[in-house]
Amino acid sequence: MEKKASELLGESVLAGVTLEAGQAVNKMLGGVVGIAIAGVESLKAAVPGDHKGLHYVGVGPTKVGFFSLKRGLFKPSINELLVERPREEVAAVEIKKGAMRPVHFVFKDGTDYVLLCARINTGKLKKVRALLTGES
Repeated sequence: MEKKASELLGESVLAGVTLEAGQAVNKMLGGVVGIAIAGVESLKAAVPGDHKGLHYVGVGPTKVGFFSLKRGLFKPSINELLVERPREEVAAVEIKKGAMRPVHFVFKDGTDYVLLCARINTGKLKKVRALLTGES
């Protein structure tokens, strides 16, 4: 996935993580169960490019890219680049607690993207946060 992300971003991807929009989790699980797992705040939040499915967040030396993913038979693959921003515009990356952890990507202009991270991807997410904010 990093190779395709690097091509679309125009620079090498140092770290990346697969995340989901809250709407996708709610749709998959349905009703009250979906809302309980996804969290109400993530259902109302902005998502990159208004894409309601799987996302890949890739961090390069100077940019951060948000990509749409298409589901495959064995693993998802990158579909397209939705949003590209300079790394210095990232104000914060907040990881909340939960079965599907809400992640806020807050930019200096006030943009707040909220996506959900499965526990299995928490290590990759922390690496992305470390690159973007200097926090570990």
